[in-house]
Formats: sequence, C-alpha cells, structure tokens
Amino acid sequence: MRLNLAFGAVALVAAVWFAQPVLPSDSEAVSPVLTDRAGEVLQVGSVAGDYLRLPADLDAIDPLFVRSLLAMEDQRFLDHPGVDLLATGRALRSNASAGRVVSGASTITQQLGRQYRPRPRTYRSKAIEALEALRLDARMGKREQLERYLTRISYGSNIQGVEAASRVWLGKSARYLSVDEIALLLALPQAPEARRPDRNPVAAKAGRDRILDRMVMAELIDADLATLAKAGPVPTTRHALPNEHFLALQAIGDGQSTLDADEQARVARLLRQHVERQPIPVNAAALLIHAPTSEVRALVGTGARDHAGGWLDMTDRVRSPGSTLKPFVYGMAQDDGLLVMDSRVDDAPTRFGTYWPENFTRRYHGEVSVAEALQHSLNVPAVTVLDSVGADRFRAALRAAGPDIRGSQGDGRGEGLAIALGGTGMSARELGLLYTALANGGEARPLRFRTSDPVGAPHRLLTERSAEALLDTLRGAPRPQGFANIAGTGRIAYKTGTSYGHRDSWAAGVAGDYVIVVWTGRPDGAPRAGRTGRGSAAPLLFDVAAPLDAGRDDTRQADAPKALQRVASATDRAPVFIFPADGTELVAGQRGVRLDVSSKDAVTLYVEGEALTDTLWRPDAPGFYRIRAIDRAGRSAHANVRVIDGDQLADAPF
Repeated sequence: MRLNLAFGAVALVAAVWFAQPVLPSDSEAVSPVLTDRAGEVLQVGSVAGDYLRLPADLDAIDPLFVRSLLAMEDQRFLDHPGVDLLATGRALRSNASAGRVVSGASTITQQLGRQYRPRPRTYRSKAIEALEALRLDARMGKREQLERYLTRISYGSNIQGVEAASRVWLGKSARYLSVDEIALLLALPQAPEARRPDRNPVAAKAGRDRILDRMVMAELIDADLATLAKAGPVPTTRHALPNEHFLALQAIGDGQSTLDADEQARVARLLRQHVERQPIPVNAAALLIHAPTSEVRALVGTGARDHAGGWLDMTDRVRSPGSTLKPFVYGMAQDDGLLVMDSRVDDAPTRFGTYWPENFTRRYHGEVSVAEALQHSLNVPAVTVLDSVGADRFRAALRAAGPDIRGSQGDGRGEGLAIALGGTGMSARELGLLYTALANGGEARPLRFRTSDPVGAPHRLLTERSAEALLDTLRGAPRPQGFANIAGTGRIAYKTGTSYGHRDSWAAGVAGDYVIVVWTGRPDGAPRAGRTGRGSAAPLLFDVAAPLDAGRDDTRQADAPKALQRVASATDRAPVFIFPADGTELVAGQRGVRLDVSSKDAVTLYVEGEALTDTLWRPDAPGFYRIRAIDRAGRSAHANVRVIDGDQLADAPF
C-alpha cells in the first residue's frame, strides 16, 4: 500500500512538473523587423535589454553551419531525449580522473533551457537543467529546439542569435556563408566577449582557426580548404543594422510592408537635405502613395531625428491642412451642378454671418474663373462656394470617405465655413487618402501599409468627371520657384496650403499613378513668419515627383491622364502656347507681351473673348487673363496668366 502511494506521489509530482509551461511567457520575443514589399529589411528594432535578436529559420541558414554546429556541440542531438547519457557518463569519468571540471556534456536542449533560465554552474543546477531538458524534448520538436537555440545564443555585446550575428559581424544573412565565416560564427559563442572581433581580433581568429581544425577532424571539410580559410582575416568592425526608418516601423509594425526600399530611402534623403538647408529650426514629413492600389510606398515621419521633434511621426499628427481641401469644395459644387471650372465667381470682400474671410495677400481680383480661383488659392471664392454646398454637408462627406474631421461645426454664424481655409484638423495620412480619390476617378479607399492589409471598399467622394476636371485645373497651378521651366512639371497636379500663423506648410498632389503629401513646419506648432506651402513644401513635392515616370514628359497614350487621352497625329495637332505658358505670372511693360503659339495652321488669338489683330498684346491693367488660340479646324489652346505691376514682384506668388 505504501509503495503504491509512493509511486502515486511520484507520478503526481511528475505530472505537475511536465504540465508546467515549458518556457517563460516572453520566450517568443524577437526584434521587430520591417521589410519592404520585396522583403528587403528596412528597420530592425530591439527587445528588452536592448538586445538585437533575429529569429532563426533553418531553411534560411547555411546547411554546412548547421551540420558543423551539431558535430561540435551535440553529435546525438537528433537521437537523445534531451539528455545525452553517454556524453554525461564520459564527462563524469573525465572530471573525476582530473579532479576538476575538464569536460562538459550539456546538450543543445539543456543549453536552450539555460538561455531562458540562467542558473549558477553547480551540480544541482545541472540536475535541474537535465530534468527541464527532458521536459522540453518531450513537448518540443527537434527543429523548433534548434531554431530557438540559434535565435537566443549569445554573440557578445547586445547580439543574440546567428542571424543577428551574421548581419552585424559579416554584413550578410546567414543563408550563404563561406567556410571561414561558418567557423567564426561557431567560435564566438564559446567566449562571446573574449572573442569579440571588434575588440579582440587575435582571439577571434585563434578561435576560428581551432574550429576549422575540428571541422577537418569531423570530415566536414578537407585540410586544403581549412588552410585557405585560415589565411583570411576576421572582420573587425560592426555592420549597422538598418536603423533609419524607426518611425515607419513604429507606424506599420513588424512584418512585410507596402513600402519600396528605394523610394523610402530617396524620400528620406530629400527631406533630410531640405531641413538641413533651412536657416531656422524646422522639420518635415512626406508620404508617397501608389494610388491604384492605395499602397503607401514611402512613409517618412521626420526629416531629421536630431532636430526638434525628430522622434515624432508627423504623418500621423493632426494639424491644420490650410487650403489643401479647396479642390474638394469645388469638386462637390460641380457634382451639385453649381459650377464648372470655367464658371465665373467674385473675388471681393464678403461677410458670411460673423465670419469675414480674407485672401492670403489681402488683395482681391474681382470676377475670376473657378479654375483661376483654385490655381491661385483665392480664399473668398472658396468660402463662397462652400457656403452654397453647405459646410456641415462638406464635413460629413469628407468624414464618410475616411478622415476624422475635427474642428468647429457650422452654427449659423459662418464659423463652419472656415474648413475651406484649414479650419479643421487632419493628418498627412488622411489628406493622402483624400487625394487618392482625385487620382482614382473620385473614389477613396483606406490606405494600405502592409501587403496583408485587405483592399478596402471604395467610397465615392466625387464623380469621375469632377475628379478629372480638378486634376486638369491643378496641373495649371503656378509652379514653385525654380521649376517653372522644367519639362514635365506641368504633369503634376498639386495644391498647397498654409495654416494660420504660418505654422504648417503643405503640398499635396498627384503625379500620374502616385499621390504625394508633404508637410514642413515645427512639430511644436510654433509660427514661422513668411513660410508658405508654395515656398516651403511645394519644392519638396516636386523633388519627390521628379524621378517618377509619371512626372516626366511622355507622349505614350497609356501614360496620359484619362482626361487628356487621345491620338495626336501630324494632321491632328492642337495649337500649343510656347509663351506664356498656362499659369504664368508676368510683368507687362509699355511694349506689351509677344504671344508665341506653335501650330500647324494659322491661329486667331483671343484675350477674354476679344480677338487680337497681332501677336503683340498690351494688357489694360494688372489682373488675371484667359488667352485662347484657335486654328481654322477649331482646335484650341488656352493659357491662364496673371499680369502684375513691378511693385508686386516681391510678393507676387499667392
């Protein structure tokens, strides 16, 4: 009876022991790794203790390394139950004969348990490790044991695991290794700090060469190959793991993103160069979105980490968007049948209840076309049109598309109309979502940051007709300084915005299949006198768009925007304005302006509907003018220009 009770107690203790969790709850903690859409590593994070620990995958590790590891560390790993009794007996005899510890018998399974629960090196600890190894082996396959071991094994400094060690010390993945590299990665864990190549290259080389000799003895390589491998030096410097896109990792998380490594690096470089050139402290952020798929190809949350607020992701911070919402005001009005881009609107001081908006320059231009009002970002016409659309309805339409619109609601006194001029809160990501609707024929979809993100259901924000009309109009907006004569810039449809007090400068636009959103400013919201969206953010947008295929001149029909697709033959070619180009601002002196048109046939020139008798045009007064050229076949071209006085040159751009 007592014997049965004793066996029962032992069985109960064993059952409780084996039922306990095999590993601690944090056993799966590995460094988060962000990759681009093709699998290229963009950013590697760290785990608790600031360790770099990359997961080991046997299919992605050189097979010779694995065979050599087993030959050196645990020859019967695949056969024993977690404890190698033969090796243990041999070690005990050797240690007893020598009177000290001269040989060990820890299996890879026992070492794995010690990685998670370090203990003093005593016989009692050895006994506990042996029991835990039996439990590990009973509940975990050999492949998983080996991968976990190779994930956490120490390589000195803050490096854990063979994959992290290979990338740091060798600058490459552990998938393809040379013989000398395999030997080095086997030698380092035996004395991680004493053999650190950056501090003790002599010791590292000696340890590597001893491993090469053992590989020859184990018949893994021949002597000649070992001699050749010994002739090579060991690396003495660390390779930095990708660490430039920490905000992208923070925003997207671990795994495969939709980012493009080349575009991410290029946009980050442009933003860094921009902020470093500024005479006052400033930062920047940008998004590059592939509109047809809504995939974010570049997300750069800061221009410089060492600038104020450089640790903040400004693509996700709520700021005033300035005038960047104006295109949607006019687009919704066109969908309501209130106007078209050629409609005329008044630009004059106007009060809406208690709200009295002013133009940015505090100048007014009388009757202008809707296109001119949008291209030159006139405030009063935008508020007038929004008053007809309805501020609350406009706000609800934007919110239904995805953005969480913040700010004052309409209250009957006009304050809600300020949303047309930036009187709301919005992030760059939300603004990017809205501009993808312009690029996608009026349909908005949620942005996708990971390849696994589902394609969201489309939401009709604008009609296709209105979206195309807005893009065509925005392509005629004045180019930023320095870009006016660059070929291809006319293909970029963009809008700028400047928040109250010059706190935020924006540029958002469409270049072919891509949407670009750029923000510049101070993360703390401090004002920057004189800094505007056109002067600060627009040049960055054009720099980002410059190398994109859609940003260059291209006569291929497939690459042309839908609104401009047609087959242009030698006998079917509309006139083209050489000077002035659409969107030009010019000073008309006493001699007037010589108009230059390229056309196969003779053309008649019109200014504001009145025919000219000559190519020399003498404007009556400063202001906006629409010039048309019509040939005998009825084909036409137009240019919207602004004439200014000489004393307006200092602040001519809107």
